[in-house]
Amino acid sequence: MNINDKRNSLARHSSRSYRRRSRSDIRNIAIHHSATTSGSAEAFARYHVNQLGWPGIAYHYVVNKDGSIDLCHDPEVVSYHVGNSNSRALGICMVGDFRTQTLETAQREATIALIRSLLVDFNLTVDDVWGHIEFPGYEWKQCPSISMEQFRRSLSTGEAVSPPSISVPTQSRERTLLSLGDRGNDVRAVQQQLADLGFNPGPVDGIFGPLTTDAVERFQRASRINVDGVVGPQTRTAMSNYSPPSEPIEHGAPSDEPDERESQFLEENRRMLRFIRPMMRGEDVREVQEKVGAILDGTYGPDTERRVMDFQRRNNLVADGIVGPRTWAALDGISQISPVYSRLLSLRDPMMRGEDVKHVQTALNVTADGVFGPITERAVRNFQRQQRLQVDGIVGPQTWNRLF
Repeated sequence: MNINDKRNSLARHSSRSYRRRSRSDIRNIAIHHSATTSGSAEAFARYHVNQLGWPGIAYHYVVNKDGSIDLCHDPEVVSYHVGNSNSRALGICMVGDFRTQTLETAQREATIALIRSLLVDFNLTVDDVWGHIEFPGYEWKQCPSISMEQFRRSLSTGEAVSPPSISVPTQSRERTLLSLGDRGNDVRAVQQQLADLGFNPGPVDGIFGPLTTDAVERFQRASRINVDGVVGPQTRTAMSNYSPPSEPIEHGAPSDEPDERESQFLEENRRMLRFIRPMMRGEDVREVQEKVGAILDGTYGPDTERRVMDFQRRNNLVADGIVGPRTWAALDGISQISPVYSRLLSLRDPMMRGEDVKHVQTALNVTADGVFGPITERAVRNFQRQQRLQVDGIVGPQTWNRLF
């Protein structure tokens, strides 16, 4: 393995530092992709420190496309990369956006070699290697956008991991119209063209699914043609003539909001929750809060107790404000929950993207494309003005709670 020690050369915050842990606290290896088509440890560190104000880069290791590996932190450093699981996980980031790009051999094999070495160093097993999406609370996140089951099998067998092969029926001729549900090489060609034009269609797999439909609609909207999600003659002509704006320089990988309370989340497993002092805190508290409509701060305070009691009354339970087995069972029966606040949303360069942005856009009745652009910021300002909030175009906890 070619490992470059960059622990003392990357950008660091002038007054903030990450806390540290013992090596025995490390119980997982977290796999990320940068979700950017290019990048480096230096670029990610500058972005995390200068733009987000974090103590340092989010990852312990960055694996570059040529297979070289950058060591960014001591393993004992608790950096920000998987939220409330930061205290237990080492973070490895592979440069690339594997929603649209392919994880190539050199990078793939270097990552596998690194992980195998770490498994020995920290007495871990292959089952302790998780993708970002597999950590609690991140089921929504498309990271690292590779098959983790196949990745783990490759770690176990010594084989190199490769992207899944999807069998797609071929067509004898190119169809005039393509829409949701279609499959074939002509669909794959459209997906690749959309990706090249900057409209991410999800996996380039030859399957015209919801993500491809969304990409087509975003392209049609940007091209000022009929928006129907169908690729017909008009859309094909527009795609052939489209000149995308110059792309902004990618300064760093989009990562997670920090959570400096990780140690409080380690032993949570359906514990009994109640209002006591010092107040109980944790991800399970947040789960209760989002289901009963309390303020989402992860702290079981008077407001949460009051909301729990209201919930218990509505469900013919003893209204004692204590979340025990019966209240947990009733809460588990709730399928529709409010969106959860997870980070500050604002107009930035590059623009912020994600499901949380879509939730805000839907609530504001603007196009829900998941990109926080000028139109979304203007809608946020109008909403804040109507609600007599500070008008800054930023969706923080106060604006979020008014929206939802």
